[in-house]
Amino acid sequence: MSDGPEERRLETPEPVAQPKVEKIEEGTPPATVQSAPKVEGQGENNPPGPAPAAKKPEEEMPWWKEWVELLVRAGFWALLIYLFVFQVSVVDGTSMYPSFENSDKLVIDKLTYRFSSARRFDVVVFETIDLERPEQNRQTRDYIKRIIGLPGETVTIRNGRVEIKGKDDTRPHLLKESFLPGLETYPTGMDTFVVPEGHYFVLGDNRKGSHDSRAAGMGFVPVGQIKGLVRMRWWPWDRFKWFSRESAD
Repeated sequence: MSDGPEERRLETPEPVAQPKVEKIEEGTPPATVQSAPKVEGQGENNPPGPAPAAKKPEEEMPWWKEWVELLVRAGFWALLIYLFVFQVSVVDGTSMYPSFENSDKLVIDKLTYRFSSARRFDVVVFETIDLERPEQNRQTRDYIKRIIGLPGETVTIRNGRVEIKGKDDTRPHLLKESFLPGLETYPTGMDTFVVPEGHYFVLGDNRKGSHDSRAAGMGFVPVGQIKGLVRMRWWPWDRFKWFSRESAD
């Protein structure tokens, strides 16, 4: 035991080792990042090869080949338009008089019926075989008529007037045909026709001079035989007309 105050010794920690710093001598280049692999071409690993041969200028197409190509393309597009958009037809006869006359040139719309059904009073062009013709003359022909009866309806022609009875109607109603000049074009007598589903009953506007659905040789027109809707008369010029769809009211 010492006489004086007790001395407390403090332990001195050992010095921490400092990280070794490497000296860079002057003139020593710094480390570089490895470069990306070289693509094909000239370089150390790809010695230069022979230069690619220059392309020969293409020979000009002869003028007559250009015309042939143009005509082929025009014919192709004309065929597509004829098959799916419209066609030109010429009226032969007077069955649609006075609305249409012999030799009238018409534009037939083939596009409308791809998106909607035919309506009453539409003037349509359809193809069929008239079975009342002599056998040697029986072939598919185009006809122009007006749709009067729709699928499932009953059409009655009574004393020169047309009556329509729908599937849900209790009694027939008289059809108003404002496109006709008068009843003198109608035949007398009475006939009744029940239109099958998927078919239409068609008449010519010249009721006394039209071969239409009233004739057994023609009958009802299947929807698949209708080629299009009459939209325009473009000849003769003095009778040019655009035809909108008639209202059935």
